[in-house]
Amino acid sequence: MISGWLFDAYTLNGSMIFWIKKDNSSTTIRVEDKSWNHKIYVASEKSLLKSVIENNEILSMVKEYHFISKYELITDTKKSQVLELELKDPTYALKLAKKIEKMGRFGQSRLYNVDILPEQSYFYEHDVFPLMKCKVHVSNSTLNWIDNEDDVWSTEYELPLFNNIHLKVYPKTKEGRIPRFTDVIALVSIQKGDTSKDTIYIQGSEIDILYQLVKEVEKINSDFILTEYGDSFTFPYLTYRSEVNQVNLVLDREGIPLCKPKKDGTSYFSYGRMYFKPLATKLLGRIHIDTDNSFVLNESGLQGLYELARICRLPLHSASRASIGKCMSSLQFYNAVRNNILIPWKPTLAEHSKSLGDLLIADRGGLIFEAIMGAHEKVAELDFVSLYPTIMFKKNISAETVICNCCSHSKLRVPELLNYHICEKRRGIVPLSLEILLKKRAHYKDKRNSTTDPELKRIYDARQTALKWVLVTSFGYLGFNNAKFGRIDAHIAVCAFDRQIILQTVRIAESQGFKILHAIVDSIWIQKKNVVNNDYKSLKTEIENKTGFPISFGGIYKWIVFVPSKSNTTLPVSNRYFGVFEDGTVKMRGIEARRHDTAEFFSNVQQGILNIMSEANSIKEVRDLMPKVRKFFQLHLELLRYKKVPINDLVLTKRISKDVDEYKNRNTVELDALLQLKHAGKSLKSGQILKYVLTDYYRKNSRKRSIPVELINSKTVYDAKRYSELLVETCNSVTEPFGLKLTNEL
Repeated sequence: MISGWLFDAYTLNGSMIFWIKKDNSSTTIRVEDKSWNHKIYVASEKSLLKSVIENNEILSMVKEYHFISKYELITDTKKSQVLELELKDPTYALKLAKKIEKMGRFGQSRLYNVDILPEQSYFYEHDVFPLMKCKVHVSNSTLNWIDNEDDVWSTEYELPLFNNIHLKVYPKTKEGRIPRFTDVIALVSIQKGDTSKDTIYIQGSEIDILYQLVKEVEKINSDFILTEYGDSFTFPYLTYRSEVNQVNLVLDREGIPLCKPKKDGTSYFSYGRMYFKPLATKLLGRIHIDTDNSFVLNESGLQGLYELARICRLPLHSASRASIGKCMSSLQFYNAVRNNILIPWKPTLAEHSKSLGDLLIADRGGLIFEAIMGAHEKVAELDFVSLYPTIMFKKNISAETVICNCCSHSKLRVPELLNYHICEKRRGIVPLSLEILLKKRAHYKDKRNSTTDPELKRIYDARQTALKWVLVTSFGYLGFNNAKFGRIDAHIAVCAFDRQIILQTVRIAESQGFKILHAIVDSIWIQKKNVVNNDYKSLKTEIENKTGFPISFGGIYKWIVFVPSKSNTTLPVSNRYFGVFEDGTVKMRGIEARRHDTAEFFSNVQQGILNIMSEANSIKEVRDLMPKVRKFFQLHLELLRYKKVPINDLVLTKRISKDVDEYKNRNTVELDALLQLKHAGKSLKSGQILKYVLTDYYRKNSRKRSIPVELINSKTVYDAKRYSELLVETCNSVTEPFGLKLTNEL
């Protein structure tokens, strides 16, 4: 009997391998389950299924096959007989699926559970999850998970003490030169824990560095190895250098040397933008986390990652790199498997047909009241709590429940859409999956707000933040064309309920004498003369009673500004505003200090101006502070003009939408930097982030108007004139509403 925490899981040589972290010790035990086989499913005509099980090439990859009953589609109310294929090796799944797909005519065979990670399938089938405190009985290479001491619903779960290291590798390069794989290793540092006090520096000949690195990692026996750019550079570089020196670079717990990645990574399109994901370097038995390739880690830290891996049943390695949508999908897959529903390889649910009139009503999105531009005093903000996910949960909205096949006479109807009904007989996969996210997040927020322990407050906040991002994504995935259990009709239904709720809210507020300054999807900003605190309490109570949805009182602004569009100053922008609450807290959305592509210097100056303005209790007082704001601005303008700003504080960023050679407009500062990078031996892929500094912006017919940060050296000089203009634009965004228009003249 082995007890501990389920730490890592993966397949190797056809078996499922697990590492169990022992109680309060550095010991991690490897266990193997040879009895379990990864499965895929085939549905088709009997003749084709017969051909499948008689095909020798297919049978060579299959250990066993069975005909079983499953719900083939999420919309099915009756089970169908499908062919279950147990694979000799999980890596055969995609190859086998493609082989079967080609056996019949197009669409004749329908395949399921093909692209689900074997580790996920195992978690779903055995109802276990990462970092679960458990007891495992091992008998004849078969695992029996018994007396599990943990529950995925738990909010006070124990975790072991992990042994973490931060690994950094320094190639020997000249100043202003991009590191290349051909550069020898100059230094490797291994930082234990979160501080630099206990750091090991490995130097010497390159071959000695590599051997010593292997020995130190084995000696420390770390659970997590954290790197910066580990997937895109550090490990591919180390692998290349180890091959040059003919050293077996073993950093995992299986004793398998690192090998060259098969490809650089993948560019993909999501929510109107291009993204790039480098190929992950996986260390078996250890968890490698690339801090540059982990959204959840950057947003909520390791505690958020632990929570997400547990709830969504994704191995820690995968969860650290997964998109939030992939995490949400995994949670839905778990609920599907537990309810005997197959997971389609290629989504097949089509949109329900609609008349043109129905489409005009349906395709409206969320409700937005245009903001009344300008500065306003004594404005209250109210925000619905996780409104869209809560609508989906409370109204039972899912792909299979909206316009279901089983109860067309349902009394549950979608507002404005008379032909849209919601199933009364069964709970949908989407609301079933959202329940744990909504309830645990609410619990963590309550715990965070009530505890006085700063460490517990940090942990609870990290966990609720991770869950928040999954909830934010859940609505988008309802209408995503590649979502396994998505359907645009469910997406439309949520928007219809939202419009009803926000309209009800506006009408209630107006009936109590409030003026609506702005409303967007799940938030409203209101104002009332001679208002008292009980008015807000009364409004909140009535909104919740009449809509049935919880709404939070965000606070009262001393003043708030809704700013116009930069391209058309007569039009407001729904998500661009800034203001100061009564407690002095500054809130901003859409302005430069909130944008990721703004240079740090500009963000700091704009934030500094807002901090000065936050001292004011009224619009008049803000205007009275404008001389102080001007002085603050001119001080920083002077720093720019005399080149006293560190060049690293002036770095601009841009996510490139194409590969370098695909750009048609050849006269941009971004392309200048990209071409310099390419010439230096580094070609960015579509979706990657370009970081650059402006050096000679107004110089015509030149490729030296900007420089990528990788090529900056001690001689690099920034373009003070252009940066001064950008500083003026940034600061005017927050000063012009109060009558101060700044210029770049000292």
